[in-house]
Amino acid sequence: MDLNREFYKRFGFVFIGIIAVLVVARYTIFSTTPASNLSGRSFSYKKADRVISWKDADKYIGRYVTVEGKIVRTYNSGKACFLNFHPDYKRYLTAVIFKSDFNKFPENPEEYYKDKKVQVIGTIKEYKGSPEIILNSPSQIRVLE
Repeated sequence: MDLNREFYKRFGFVFIGIIAVLVVARYTIFSTTPASNLSGRSFSYKKADRVISWKDADKYIGRYVTVEGKIVRTYNSGKACFLNFHPDYKRYLTAVIFKSDFNKFPENPEEYYKDKKVQVIGTIKEYKGSPEIILNSPSQIRVLE
């Protein structure tokens, strides 16, 4: 009787451990964040379920979306490149490329993307009261025109 109880007790711990590993694997392996090609040469653009206007970005904080609009203002501080969809960057959506990822993008991204209609994909976050999307890979931005 004690052997059966001990067996089921151990089996229960193993079963719970397997479930925990599967849950973590689901959110790690099958997340909706686009994965970049490790070769650094070719990237596939993966669309989110919903395409929204940059004007509506503040309504989608925390959501993974595709945002469409024209980059009208840019600035490269050397530490980050800011791609703005509106001249008033303090209130409206900005796509941000950090220095650590500059080598993945076209040279001088502030010039390359300026005045171009684009789709940007990612999770919209709030930074100092305005929406932003961090671009870690060129697969997150596509020039439309």
